[in-house]
Amino acid sequence: MPHSADDCLHILGADPFTAAPADSLAAVRRFSIRRAVLAILAVLALAVIVLNWTYGRLPAEPKPTGSFMQVGSLRIHYIEHPGAGTPVVLIHGLPGTAEDWNAVTPLLAGHRTIAIDRPGFGYSTGGYVPFERQLSTIHELLSKLHVVRPILVGHSYGGTISLGYAERYPHEVRGLVLVDAAAGTHPGTFQELQAHTIQFLQLPVIKQVADATFSQLLRKVSAEMGDSEAFHPQSVVAAHEQRILAINTTTGNLKALAGEYLAAGGVVEQIDRGLKAIETPAVVIQGEEDQLVKPIYGRRLAAALPHARLEMLYGGHMQPYDHPAAIAIAVGSLSGARSFQR
Repeated sequence: MPHSADDCLHILGADPFTAAPADSLAAVRRFSIRRAVLAILAVLALAVIVLNWTYGRLPAEPKPTGSFMQVGSLRIHYIEHPGAGTPVVLIHGLPGTAEDWNAVTPLLAGHRTIAIDRPGFGYSTGGYVPFERQLSTIHELLSKLHVVRPILVGHSYGGTISLGYAERYPHEVRGLVLVDAAAGTHPGTFQELQAHTIQFLQLPVIKQVADATFSQLLRKVSAEMGDSEAFHPQSVVAAHEQRILAINTTTGNLKALAGEYLAAGGVVEQIDRGLKAIETPAVVIQGEEDQLVKPIYGRRLAAALPHARLEMLYGGHMQPYDHPAAIAIAVGSLSGARSFQR
Protein backbone atom coordinates (compact mmCIF):
# COMPACT_ATOMS: atom_id res chain seq x y z
CA MET A 1 0.00 0.00 0.00
CA PRO A 2 1.58 3.38 -0.97
CA HIS A 3 2.55 5.74 1.85
CA SER A 4 1.56 9.41 2.05
CA ALA A 5 4.16 12.17 2.54
CA ASP A 6 3.22 12.41 6.22
CA ASP A 7 3.73 8.69 6.61
CA CYS A 8 7.18 8.98 5.08
CA LEU A 9 8.14 11.71 7.57
CA HIS A 10 6.93 9.54 10.45
CA ILE A 11 8.91 6.61 9.15
CA LEU A 12 12.03 8.81 9.02
CA GLY A 13 11.40 9.98 12.59
CA ALA A 14 10.42 13.53 11.61
CA ASP A 15 7.45 15.54 12.82
CA PRO A 16 5.50 16.91 9.82
CA PHE A 17 4.50 19.98 11.80
CA THR A 18 8.06 20.95 12.90
CA ALA A 19 10.34 19.76 10.13
CA ALA A 20 12.14 22.65 8.38
CA PRO A 21 13.80 22.87 4.99
CA ALA A 22 17.62 22.84 4.91
CA ASP A 23 17.84 26.53 4.03
CA SER A 24 15.80 27.46 7.11
CA LEU A 25 18.13 25.48 9.33
CA ALA A 26 21.12 27.25 7.74
CA ALA A 27 19.48 30.61 8.42
CA VAL A 28 19.02 29.67 12.07
CA ARG A 29 22.69 28.69 12.29
CA ARG A 30 23.80 31.99 10.69
CA PHE A 31 21.64 33.94 13.12
CA SER A 32 23.15 32.04 16.05
CA ILE A 33 26.69 32.68 14.80
CA ARG A 34 25.97 36.40 14.34
CA ARG A 35 24.51 36.59 17.80
CA ALA A 36 27.57 34.83 19.25
CA VAL A 37 29.94 37.16 17.39
CA LEU A 38 28.04 40.23 18.59
CA ALA A 39 28.16 38.90 22.14
CA ILE A 40 31.92 38.39 21.90
CA LEU A 41 32.39 41.90 20.46
CA ALA A 42 30.25 43.36 23.24
CA VAL A 43 32.36 41.59 25.86
CA LEU A 44 35.57 42.82 24.20
CA ALA A 45 34.22 46.38 24.01
CA LEU A 46 33.27 46.27 27.68
CA ALA A 47 36.73 44.91 28.52
CA VAL A 48 38.38 47.79 26.62
CA ILE A 49 36.23 50.35 28.42
CA VAL A 50 37.08 48.79 31.79
CA LEU A 51 40.79 48.77 30.92
CA ASN A 52 40.48 52.35 29.68
CA TRP A 53 39.38 53.46 33.15
CA THR A 54 41.66 51.15 35.16
CA TYR A 55 45.02 50.27 33.60
CA GLY A 56 44.74 53.02 30.98
CA ARG A 57 43.58 55.81 33.26
CA LEU A 58 45.95 58.75 32.79
CA PRO A 59 47.49 60.52 35.80
CA ALA A 60 46.40 64.02 36.71
CA GLU A 61 48.47 66.86 35.30
CA PRO A 62 50.84 68.10 38.05
CA LYS A 63 51.25 71.75 38.91
CA PRO A 64 54.14 73.37 37.04
CA THR A 65 57.36 74.49 38.62
CA GLY A 66 59.48 77.26 37.13
CA SER A 67 58.23 80.45 35.51
CA PHE A 68 56.10 81.77 32.65
CA MET A 69 56.67 84.52 30.11
CA GLN A 70 54.15 85.96 27.67
CA VAL A 71 55.66 86.05 24.18
CA GLY A 72 53.16 87.47 21.72
CA SER A 73 50.04 85.32 21.97
CA LEU A 74 51.97 82.42 23.53
CA ARG A 75 52.57 81.76 27.21
CA ILE A 76 55.95 80.07 27.50
CA HIS A 77 56.99 77.96 30.47
CA TYR A 78 60.66 77.64 31.42
CA ILE A 79 62.79 76.49 34.36
CA GLU A 80 65.73 78.76 35.20
CA HIS A 81 68.72 78.30 37.51
CA PRO A 82 70.95 81.31 38.22
CA GLY A 83 74.65 81.48 37.47
CA ALA A 84 77.33 83.89 36.32
CA GLY A 85 78.89 81.69 33.63
CA THR A 86 77.93 81.36 29.98
CA PRO A 87 74.15 81.00 29.77
CA VAL A 88 72.92 77.59 28.62
CA VAL A 89 69.55 77.13 26.92
CA LEU A 90 68.19 73.57 26.93
CA ILE A 91 65.63 72.54 24.30
CA HIS A 92 63.71 69.25 24.58
CA GLY A 93 62.68 66.87 21.83
CA LEU A 94 59.43 65.53 20.37
CA PRO A 95 57.52 65.26 22.63
CA GLY A 96 59.04 66.35 25.92
CA THR A 97 59.23 69.02 28.60
CA ALA A 98 61.81 71.28 30.23
CA GLU A 99 62.14 68.65 32.97
CA ASP A 100 63.87 66.29 30.54
CA TRP A 101 67.02 68.19 31.57
CA ASN A 102 66.62 67.62 35.32
CA ALA A 103 69.68 65.34 35.46
CA VAL A 104 71.81 67.75 33.42
CA THR A 105 71.22 71.17 35.02
CA PRO A 106 72.66 70.28 38.46
CA LEU A 107 75.93 69.42 36.68
CA LEU A 108 76.06 72.90 35.12
CA ALA A 109 76.52 74.75 38.41
CA GLY A 110 77.97 78.17 37.74
CA HIS A 111 76.15 78.52 34.44
CA ARG A 112 72.82 80.27 34.11
CA THR A 113 70.51 77.61 32.68
CA ILE A 114 67.13 78.06 31.03
CA ALA A 115 65.23 74.88 30.12
CA ILE A 116 62.28 75.67 27.87
CA ASP A 117 58.95 74.01 27.26
CA ARG A 118 58.88 74.48 23.50
CA PRO A 119 55.75 76.29 22.18
CA GLY A 120 52.84 73.87 22.33
CA PHE A 121 54.60 71.38 24.61
CA GLY A 122 54.72 70.93 28.35
CA TYR A 123 52.97 73.87 29.97
CA SER A 124 53.60 76.26 27.07
CA THR A 125 50.52 77.19 25.05
CA GLY A 126 50.00 77.15 21.33
CA GLY A 127 49.10 73.67 20.18
CA TYR A 128 51.05 73.15 16.97
CA VAL A 129 53.41 76.08 16.36
CA PRO A 130 55.28 76.07 13.00
CA PHE A 131 59.05 75.74 13.06
CA GLU A 132 59.90 79.31 12.04
CA ARG A 133 57.58 80.75 14.65
CA GLN A 134 59.14 78.52 17.29
CA LEU A 135 62.54 80.03 16.44
CA SER A 136 61.27 83.59 16.69
CA THR A 137 59.40 82.82 19.93
CA ILE A 138 62.53 81.37 21.57
CA HIS A 139 64.54 84.35 20.32
CA GLU A 140 62.07 86.82 21.81
CA LEU A 141 61.91 84.86 25.08
CA LEU A 142 65.71 84.93 25.44
CA SER A 143 65.72 88.64 24.63
CA LYS A 144 63.14 89.29 27.36
CA LEU A 145 65.29 87.27 29.78
CA HIS A 146 68.43 89.21 28.72
CA VAL A 147 70.20 86.04 27.62
CA VAL A 148 73.21 86.94 25.45
CA ARG A 149 75.10 84.45 23.23
CA PRO A 150 74.05 81.24 24.98
CA ILE A 151 75.17 77.70 24.36
CA LEU A 152 72.17 75.84 22.93
CA VAL A 153 71.71 72.23 24.04
CA GLY A 154 69.13 70.43 21.94
CA HIS A 155 67.90 66.86 22.23
CA SER A 156 66.36 65.01 19.25
CA TYR A 157 63.99 67.47 17.51
CA GLY A 158 65.29 70.06 19.97
CA GLY A 159 68.60 69.57 18.16
CA THR A 160 66.83 70.47 14.90
CA ILE A 161 65.46 73.60 16.60
CA SER A 162 68.96 74.48 17.82
CA LEU A 163 70.43 74.09 14.33
CA GLY A 164 67.67 76.23 12.87
CA TYR A 165 68.31 78.88 15.51
CA ALA A 166 72.04 78.92 14.70
CA GLU A 167 71.25 79.23 11.00
CA ARG A 168 68.90 82.16 11.55
CA TYR A 169 70.87 83.94 14.31
CA PRO A 170 74.48 82.95 13.57
CA HIS A 171 76.09 85.68 15.69
CA GLU A 172 73.90 85.09 18.72
CA VAL A 173 74.93 81.52 19.58
CA ARG A 174 78.17 80.70 21.35
CA GLY A 175 78.02 76.95 20.85
CA LEU A 176 75.82 73.95 20.10
CA VAL A 177 75.50 70.65 21.94
CA LEU A 178 73.43 68.40 19.68
CA VAL A 179 72.21 65.30 21.51
CA ASP A 180 70.80 62.53 19.30
CA ALA A 181 69.75 65.39 17.03
CA ALA A 182 67.10 64.76 14.38
CA ALA A 183 69.12 65.76 11.31
CA GLY A 184 69.03 63.84 8.06
CA THR A 185 66.07 61.78 9.30
CA HIS A 186 62.46 61.72 8.14
CA PRO A 187 59.31 60.55 9.93
CA GLY A 188 58.03 57.26 8.56
CA THR A 189 54.57 56.25 7.42
CA PHE A 190 53.71 55.05 10.94
CA GLN A 191 54.40 58.49 12.44
CA GLU A 192 52.29 60.16 9.75
CA LEU A 193 49.44 57.72 10.37
CA GLN A 194 49.79 58.34 14.11
CA ALA A 195 49.61 62.10 13.51
CA HIS A 196 46.41 61.83 11.47
CA THR A 197 44.90 59.52 14.10
CA ILE A 198 45.71 62.02 16.85
CA GLN A 199 44.13 64.83 14.86
CA PHE A 200 40.99 62.76 14.22
CA LEU A 201 40.63 61.80 17.89
CA GLN A 202 40.88 65.45 18.92
CA LEU A 203 37.81 66.48 16.91
CA PRO A 204 34.78 67.71 18.92
CA VAL A 205 32.43 64.95 20.12
CA ILE A 206 34.80 62.26 18.84
CA LYS A 207 37.29 63.31 21.54
CA GLN A 208 34.72 62.99 24.32
CA VAL A 209 33.50 59.59 23.11
CA ALA A 210 37.04 58.30 22.54
CA ASP A 211 38.24 59.50 25.96
CA ALA A 212 35.36 57.71 27.65
CA THR A 213 35.84 54.43 25.80
CA PHE A 214 39.38 53.70 24.59
CA SER A 215 41.73 56.63 23.92
CA GLN A 216 43.28 56.78 27.41
CA LEU A 217 44.29 53.15 27.03
CA LEU A 218 45.59 53.82 23.51
CA ARG A 219 47.70 56.77 24.70
CA LYS A 220 49.16 54.82 27.59
CA VAL A 221 50.09 51.81 25.47
CA SER A 222 51.56 54.08 22.77
CA ALA A 223 53.59 56.02 25.37
CA GLU A 224 54.95 52.83 26.92
CA MET A 225 55.94 51.43 23.52
CA GLY A 226 57.53 54.74 22.50
CA ASP A 227 59.52 55.04 25.71
CA SER A 228 60.69 51.44 25.48
CA GLU A 229 62.07 52.14 22.00
CA ALA A 230 63.58 55.50 22.98
CA PHE A 231 65.39 54.21 26.09
CA HIS A 232 66.54 50.91 24.55
CA PRO A 233 68.86 49.23 25.51
CA GLN A 234 68.57 50.94 28.91
CA SER A 235 65.57 50.73 31.22
CA VAL A 236 62.79 53.29 30.89
CA VAL A 237 63.05 56.10 33.44
CA ALA A 238 59.74 56.12 35.33
CA ALA A 239 59.72 59.91 35.81
CA HIS A 240 59.91 60.45 32.05
CA GLU A 241 57.06 58.04 31.34
CA GLN A 242 54.99 59.72 34.05
CA ARG A 243 55.50 63.15 32.45
CA ILE A 244 54.62 61.79 29.01
CA LEU A 245 51.34 60.42 30.37
CA ALA A 246 50.43 63.35 32.62
CA ILE A 247 51.55 66.27 30.42
CA ASN A 248 52.33 65.25 26.84
CA THR A 249 48.97 63.49 26.37
CA THR A 250 46.96 66.66 27.04
CA THR A 251 45.07 68.17 24.11
CA GLY A 252 47.50 71.00 23.31
CA ASN A 253 50.54 68.73 23.51
CA LEU A 254 48.92 66.14 21.25
CA LYS A 255 48.10 68.79 18.65
CA ALA A 256 51.71 69.99 18.78
CA LEU A 257 52.97 66.41 18.42
CA ALA A 258 50.77 65.66 15.41
CA GLY A 259 51.64 68.93 13.68
CA GLU A 260 55.37 68.41 14.13
CA TYR A 261 55.23 64.82 12.88
CA LEU A 262 53.61 66.04 9.67
CA ALA A 263 55.98 69.00 9.23
CA ALA A 264 59.23 67.38 10.38
CA GLY A 265 60.30 65.96 7.02
CA GLY A 266 60.28 69.35 5.30
CA VAL A 267 61.90 71.06 8.29
CA VAL A 268 64.79 68.59 8.47
CA GLU A 269 65.41 68.90 4.72
CA GLN A 270 65.54 72.69 5.11
CA ILE A 271 68.01 72.49 7.98
CA ASP A 272 70.20 69.92 6.24
CA ARG A 273 70.69 72.25 3.27
CA GLY A 274 72.23 74.90 5.52
CA LEU A 275 74.49 72.76 7.74
CA LYS A 276 77.76 73.60 5.99
CA ALA A 277 77.14 77.31 6.56
CA ILE A 278 76.88 76.98 10.37
CA GLU A 279 80.16 78.27 11.78
CA THR A 280 79.13 77.84 15.42
CA PRO A 281 81.35 75.40 17.39
CA ALA A 282 79.41 72.22 18.08
CA VAL A 283 79.58 68.92 19.93
CA VAL A 284 77.49 66.10 18.46
CA ILE A 285 76.57 63.47 21.06
CA GLN A 286 75.14 60.29 19.59
CA GLY A 287 73.87 57.09 21.18
CA GLU A 288 75.48 54.00 19.64
CA GLU A 289 72.25 52.00 20.01
CA ASP A 290 69.82 54.79 19.11
CA GLN A 291 66.79 53.29 17.35
CA LEU A 292 65.07 56.61 16.60
CA VAL A 293 68.00 58.61 15.20
CA LYS A 294 70.36 56.00 13.82
CA PRO A 295 74.08 56.48 14.60
CA ILE A 296 74.86 57.06 10.93
CA TYR A 297 72.93 60.35 11.10
CA GLY A 298 74.96 61.58 14.06
CA ARG A 299 78.16 60.83 12.16
CA ARG A 300 76.89 62.61 9.07
CA LEU A 301 75.85 65.63 11.10
CA ALA A 302 79.26 65.96 12.73
CA ALA A 303 80.93 65.61 9.33
CA ALA A 304 78.68 68.25 7.72
CA LEU A 305 79.18 70.95 10.36
CA PRO A 306 82.40 72.95 9.75
CA HIS A 307 83.43 73.13 13.44
CA ALA A 308 82.09 70.04 15.17
CA ARG A 309 83.39 67.03 17.00
CA LEU A 310 81.55 63.76 17.47
CA GLU A 311 81.16 61.85 20.71
CA MET A 312 79.64 58.38 20.46
CA LEU A 313 78.23 57.05 23.73
CA TYR A 314 76.77 53.73 24.81
CA GLY A 315 73.01 53.82 25.00
CA GLY A 316 69.97 54.75 22.97
CA HIS A 317 68.11 57.93 22.19
CA MET A 318 67.74 59.31 25.72
CA GLN A 319 71.26 60.57 26.46
CA PRO A 320 70.02 63.39 28.77
CA TYR A 321 69.00 60.55 31.12
CA ASP A 322 71.74 58.04 30.31
CA HIS A 323 74.79 60.35 30.18
CA PRO A 324 74.01 63.76 31.68
CA ALA A 325 77.66 64.22 32.72
CA ALA A 326 78.81 63.90 29.08
CA ILE A 327 76.44 66.70 28.12
CA ALA A 328 77.73 68.90 30.95
CA ILE A 329 81.33 68.24 29.89
CA ALA A 330 80.45 69.18 26.31
CA VAL A 331 78.96 72.46 27.53
CA GLY A 332 82.12 73.15 29.51
CA SER A 333 84.28 72.51 26.45
CA LEU A 334 82.32 75.13 24.50
CA SER A 335 82.34 77.81 27.18
CA GLY A 336 85.74 79.09 26.08
CA ALA A 337 86.00 77.49 22.66
CA ARG A 338 86.22 79.41 19.41
CA SER A 339 86.07 76.39 17.12
CA PHE A 340 87.10 72.80 16.73
CA GLN A 341 89.76 72.26 14.10
CA ARG A 342 89.56 69.09 12.02
